[in-house]
Amino acid sequence: MAVDILTTLNKNGSGLNLTGLTSSLVTAEIAPLQKAQKAKVDKANLSISTLGQVRSQLQGVQTALQAVAASPVLKAVSGNSGVQVTVTDPAKIVNTTRSIGVVQTAQRQVLEFKGFASADALVGAGQLTVEVGAWYDDAAGAKQFAVNPDSTANRLDIAEGTTLSQLAERLDALPGVAARVIDKGNGSFSLGVVSEPGAGSGLRFAAVPTVAGLSAFDTTATNDAVQIQAAQDAVVTVDGIAVFRPTNSIKDLIPGATLDISAPAGTTTTVGFSRDLETARTNLSYLVEQLNATRAKLNEVSQRAVNGATPGPLVGDQTIERLKADLSRLIAAPITGFGAAPVFLSDLGVTTQRDGTLKLMAQDFEDAFKGDPQKFDALFANRIGSDTAGVEVKGLVGADVAAGRHDFVRDPVTGRATLGGYRTLAIPLADGRRQYAVLDGPFTGLTVTTPDGVDSATITFGRSLISSLDVMTTKALSGSIATRETEFGARITEANAKLSELDIRSEKLTKRYLSRFTAMEASISTMKSTGNYLTNLVAQWNKSN
Repeated sequence: MAVDILTTLNKNGSGLNLTGLTSSLVTAEIAPLQKAQKAKVDKANLSISTLGQVRSQLQGVQTALQAVAASPVLKAVSGNSGVQVTVTDPAKIVNTTRSIGVVQTAQRQVLEFKGFASADALVGAGQLTVEVGAWYDDAAGAKQFAVNPDSTANRLDIAEGTTLSQLAERLDALPGVAARVIDKGNGSFSLGVVSEPGAGSGLRFAAVPTVAGLSAFDTTATNDAVQIQAAQDAVVTVDGIAVFRPTNSIKDLIPGATLDISAPAGTTTTVGFSRDLETARTNLSYLVEQLNATRAKLNEVSQRAVNGATPGPLVGDQTIERLKADLSRLIAAPITGFGAAPVFLSDLGVTTQRDGTLKLMAQDFEDAFKGDPQKFDALFANRIGSDTAGVEVKGLVGADVAAGRHDFVRDPVTGRATLGGYRTLAIPLADGRRQYAVLDGPFTGLTVTTPDGVDSATITFGRSLISSLDVMTTKALSGSIATRETEFGARITEANAKLSELDIRSEKLTKRYLSRFTAMEASISTMKSTGNYLTNLVAQWNKSN
């Protein structure tokens, strides 16, 4: 409406194109501000897009790391699926083949006490002593029982009115014993009792009844009447030498490896260990390729305008500069925790060229691998363990655990233990050892298992190159890059908000200018009308005179 009035007034007013003038004035004031905000939006969008390229490259690195980890250089191979071999400490593994023969597998003792009418049948009353040890035949062929010196006899007071189910619950709560009531399906019930595996884990029950019935569980003299399966050790031959172990998971026959035996007696096979040169070459070549591609991408997006070069979209960006520095440090840094001396990429046949790119030198690589293949573990697999005899360390190591030596300390008085100063929870094991689970700090999730009497040990951790790369890329993707993307997104949001404000401001300015020009035109029109009236009036006077 204001424009229409202004157009009408303008016919008798100044005659200027006040609508065009208004538009020009508003544009002159608002357009530079809009241009500045749009430039911010464009720059932020370009930065986000470029960060997306960096993100994609780092994700490609992680994919490469997963592929390398899935193709281990150290291989453990068994010729029989019933003799599984697992590497537990690569530092102790040498390239070798061992002959393994299975004489017998370890078994649990299984006892069945039969003939009960129901699970609620009464078992009598008195005292029932449960001992752990080994059953054997003496020279005369009579059954004898030798108590395991590392075990403790458990004496149960059985009250009158105790049922078969309740007795099973009491037995099942004892260490090294599993018990349950079994419905035979023929109208009768049995109490099944199972020991731990191993010849020294057999069970003997001694009953002193006060109410008839408890003597049915007495095996003081013999357990032949109730024994379904005898407890026995695993017996295997290693390169022809027979060894006995109480479990089918044997950890101390081959240094750095565990054998899990499930094959039947009479099985003979081989297990072999080797570090494969071609796998190492392929993995390392792939790693070098990804490192070079990552450095090239970081350099491209942060390139400075030197010698006429076009500056990169993220030139001077601190996140990219920090990533470049971190990657350079990682490539040049010594890898520790894999032996007495640190390992460098240059020790493994990788050289840095003049332009900063890495190159795998074929002959240097082969010489390094043939000279010491264990060194290549520093590239592809973390290593954690202890040089203290009998101490085992298991679990996944967190990103914040530093490579090097860490102290495990146990207070012999209180029994409390720490790893690297962080508290642990002690769990007694059936074989007399203790397992300590780390409860907090960077070691959370690790367990340290020690023989009885060990109060201190040194835990050594080596973080491989691919693990360090994974930690770096993960932190960058979820940390600095994500933060930077959020910052650029906030800039776009802020700039768009200001553009909206400028649109509103433009409308207000237009209305203000048009309002003022309308008032001006009205005044000019009035003055012109008055002037015309006076002119006409004077003309009439002159004519009449």
